[in-house]
Amino acid sequence: MKKLMILVAITTVAFSVSAQAQPVTSRGGYEYDKNLLSDATTLNWNIEACSHGAIKTEVQEKLAKLMSVSEANVRHEFCRRVLTAYAKGAIPYEDYLQFAENHVLAPSIWRALRIAGSGPKTLQGHGQGDIVLPASAKMDSGETFKGSTIASHGNGHFSVQSSRHSVKCTGTYDLRDRRPTVTLPVKCSDGRTGSAEVTRTPDLMSAWGKVKLSDGSTGRLTVGTGRKQP
Repeated sequence: MKKLMILVAITTVAFSVSAQAQPVTSRGGYEYDKNLLSDATTLNWNIEACSHGAIKTEVQEKLAKLMSVSEANVRHEFCRRVLTAYAKGAIPYEDYLQFAENHVLAPSIWRALRIAGSGPKTLQGHGQGDIVLPASAKMDSGETFKGSTIASHGNGHFSVQSSRHSVKCTGTYDLRDRRPTVTLPVKCSDGRTGSAEVTRTPDLMSAWGKVKLSDGSTGRLTVGTGRKQP
């Protein structure tokens, strides 16, 4: 998944960073991004990424009044409402250009901010904004693990179940840590502990790596679509 140009431009303007620092997408790029955002997982991830942007106090106060939300919830609600409206085709390209280039709050964007609406669809059993990806590991001993990672509001955790004796292994991670390769602690219900060295794609939607447990077993893991192991 690429970093959407619409997200860059909207975050740049709304959160008062120099607009000249970021490019404005072409009409073709705008349409391509809109198609990408029609996927719930992509939309959720971009809302989450957008909501971590810095914002000036005076802008936060104005947006809170406009959207009728608390100041603490301004960033997430702004990103959710605008990107959801964009994905639905409710913000025309011309309005986007006015907003991105001239900081003009076009009528379609104003309406999107005023209407609370509903967020993107989520998987059953998880909260709004959660991003769930499949996770698996195959150990050299033949033992396999399958489960998922769940990312929500800057935090993440994973849970996988072993093919042997219903053992579960879990751990947590910090979404704000943008290093490409991180080491995560692992704890299993049968007493084993260990670590996973994970290399992630820039969009955090795929990962691969190695895992080692305290009983000496080692293996390889994949998250999301993964990729060919090096």
